[in-house]
Amino acid sequence: MSHVTVNDGLAIWQLAYYAIALILSVWVSARHGFLKSSGWIFLAIFSAIRIISSSSQIATITNKSETAVTISAITSLLGLSPLLLATLGILSRVYYSILKSPWNIIFSLAIVRIVQTPAAIALILCIIGATSATDPSEIDDQGTVKAGTILYLIVFVLISLLVIGAMIGLRTTERGEGRLLGAVAMSLPFLLIRIIYSLVAIFGNDKSFSTANGSTKAALINLFMVRIEEMVVVGIYLWGGLRQQPVPRNDDGTERSKVERMRYRTERGDFGFGKLGIASLAAHSIFEMLSPTETADDQREQRRGRPTRQRRQG
Repeated sequence: MSHVTVNDGLAIWQLAYYAIALILSVWVSARHGFLKSSGWIFLAIFSAIRIISSSSQIATITNKSETAVTISAITSLLGLSPLLLATLGILSRVYYSILKSPWNIIFSLAIVRIVQTPAAIALILCIIGATSATDPSEIDDQGTVKAGTILYLIVFVLISLLVIGAMIGLRTTERGEGRLLGAVAMSLPFLLIRIIYSLVAIFGNDKSFSTANGSTKAALINLFMVRIEEMVVVGIYLWGGLRQQPVPRNDDGTERSKVERMRYRTERGDFGFGKLGIASLAAHSIFEMLSPTETADDQREQRRGRPTRQRRQG
């Protein structure tokens, strides 16, 4: 009879959590857009990575093959990048809602392009280092993995500065998607703990922080500094995505018409000519078809700043 370790039990729990998170991530991505500037698509990618990691760990219960152990170790290493990219995507949304045109487009795109670049490079470096190691226990000693971890820390610092800037902008302009900014701000302490774990694992001498260590102590440290933090961040972002409407209201508090919502999302870059852009446009069309129909009188009343019949009836 195979022996079930603490890591195996945690993997089963994690598999159940991220199976639900993957479904919700796809749903939220469909509402807000599948493009990377939206952010939630990275939650779906992260959930898929964690499902693979958990499945590989569970597979070692009955089959102690080196391949399953290696896959589990590599996928465990790749969690930070999608979470940071998701954070940047959501921050891009926040800045777009705060700034006026054309600065909202320029600045939100600058966030996505400039800050996402080192996060993507860090992911590539970690993949190279993880696949170059001859044994899972040697992954943390790879120079490329160390460089990637330092880049993760730099990206986190940049994100923190962007959050502070967004808070100042939100307070100054009194507009913007504050719920999303609050979600990002709430996630920062958990992301910091997650990064500290990686730094200690890579640059420290305590083997209890190694992903290849199967001891109970290592499993508990990983639980309280990695697994819980990642789950909390995913939960916060999903909550924000479910609560936040894809298009914010006008500055005067009135709802936008369907035409205005389509124009706003098009200018924000939710749609494109690629497969993800087309999927976003299709999802937007479906959600709009299911939403209440507005009359011409409703739209005229909205432009005058008065509540529509739908809002008065509500």
